[in-house]
Amino acid sequence: AVSAPSNTMMIPTLLLAACTATNVEGFAYSPLSLRPIVAGGPEATSTSIHMGKRKPSMKERRRQRAKKLPSATVDRGILNELPSVDTWEKTDASVGSKRESIPTSEVAEEDNAAITDEETSIDEETEETIAKASSLVQAQRKSVDCLTHVRKRVEESFPINEAAKGLAEKGYFVYDGFLSKAVDADSENEDAVLGDEMISEMFSESSSMLANDKMQRDITRIADGEFVAQIVGGENYVLCPRLTEYVVSMTRHLPPLLNKEYDVIGAGDLPKLDSAASMGSLRLYDRKTKLGTLSFLANPEDAASDDSVSERPFGVVCGDSDGTDNDSRRLTAMLYLSSKEWDSSNGGGLTMETDGQKVEAIRDRIVLLRSDECSHRQEPWLGSDDSGLDQASCAIVHFIQG
Repeated sequence: AVSAPSNTMMIPTLLLAACTATNVEGFAYSPLSLRPIVAGGPEATSTSIHMGKRKPSMKERRRQRAKKLPSATVDRGILNELPSVDTWEKTDASVGSKRESIPTSEVAEEDNAAITDEETSIDEETEETIAKASSLVQAQRKSVDCLTHVRKRVEESFPINEAAKGLAEKGYFVYDGFLSKAVDADSENEDAVLGDEMISEMFSESSSMLANDKMQRDITRIADGEFVAQIVGGENYVLCPRLTEYVVSMTRHLPPLLNKEYDVIGAGDLPKLDSAASMGSLRLYDRKTKLGTLSFLANPEDAASDDSVSERPFGVVCGDSDGTDNDSRRLTAMLYLSSKEWDSSNGGGLTMETDGQKVEAIRDRIVLLRSDECSHRQEPWLGSDDSGLDQASCAIVHFIQG
């Protein structure tokens, strides 16, 4: 400790002591003493003067760490046994590297083959879609053509005046070539072909319905080999599109013309017909079914004979008077469908009770008769074993009272 000198000598003395001290980290002045103070110690204050040690350099720190770590030796023999970098051999390549190792021409061929397969698949799907669309368009056009053809036949070629008079006077009217007769010389080929095709398709549809079990056996005439079915359209349209279109177009166009003609000729007793609703049905004769049934019901000698068929009674479509009151059918149109070879010797047709008139079942012949008054008898079908003469059918439309 140094006793405090006078005030004039205090500052030089402090400076001298600071300069000559070798191990002092810091010091502090007080009026009474001058003693060492450790930096950051309990006696350090904001007025303390800190003197830090010199920091070691990076090189010195590396040396210090090296002295602390254990020594390690490297076996140079292992390194010497390794081949040089330029003599290494490649191992199995990955999928990507293998593809990269394939020549560019082969890669291009594979890509082109994949593209070709994909394009082929797309082309097949496209062709299938186009084929379906084309088939649908053709079916729609065919439907429109048939509907239009029936309308034109009713409005342009069918003798509506004669039909109305025949219904008023005799209760029936017969007209040949309803769909296939040429209207005039200019349209002879077109109308004849379209009508004949429609008749053939309608007949083919009836045979197809029988083959696919879409018709029911007429048990009231079990020995006659006849089947019946309703033409209702809707989901069943695909079974008989031409037959359905025929019924629809007839229902839409024939009643208005007859109703108007009834007023013209003054046939007030003839009921007006509804042009929005009707009843369509189909009756088909199958010779093989008939002969098969007769083989069980008749003697073997008479099984192949048509003489075993009993004569049918006369009657009206609606039945007796009570049936007429409860039945709304007032006009029945019967269109005969068969092969072109079918003639009177093959049976079928009607016999009228009032005048005894026989109406043969000729292809494309239409018969109109009053459902509630015209008494008639349906003659049995016969057919033959010749090709195209074992089946025949009749498309029936019942027009109801409006």
